[in-house]
Amino acid sequence: MTTLTTTEKGKHAELLAQTALLANGYTVLEPIAPESFDLAVRHPTSKETLYVQVKTAYLRDSDEDIKRYGDAYLVVKGAPASGRPYLADEVDCFIAVWQGRVFMFPNEGLREYWVKASEVSDKWTEIFYGI
Repeated sequence: MTTLTTTEKGKHAELLAQTALLANGYTVLEPIAPESFDLAVRHPTSKETLYVQVKTAYLRDSDEDIKRYGDAYLVVKGAPASGRPYLADEVDCFIAVWQGRVFMFPNEGLREYWVKASEVSDKWTEIFYGI
C-alpha cells in the first residue's frame, strides 16, 4: 500500500465525507477561495446550511495511552496549525473520518475532540455512504 502525504490523506477524507453526505441527500459545496471551512452543506429536509471542517481522526491506543487515559480514544484536532480553535461563526460542525467511517459532530470551540473508540457511534453521528 502506498503511503499518502498529509495533503493526500486530507483530500481522501474530504472525498469520503462528500460521498457520505451526497448518499444521504445533502447538497455539498466547496469554497473556491480559502475559507475556515472545507465544505458548505445543505440538509436535505430542513434546508439548513452548515459549514463543515473535515478532519482525519487518529487513534490513541498504545499501552501507554491506555494506562494514562484508561481506554483507547479517537482524537480529532479542532484547530488549524495556528492552534486557535475554530469559532462557532467559522465552522458549525466537524466531520471526522476514521478507518473509512464518517462521523459528524458539532463544533464546541475545543482544540481537540476526544471520544472513547468503543463509544464513537453513540457520541458522534455516523454518516453511511453506501448507495
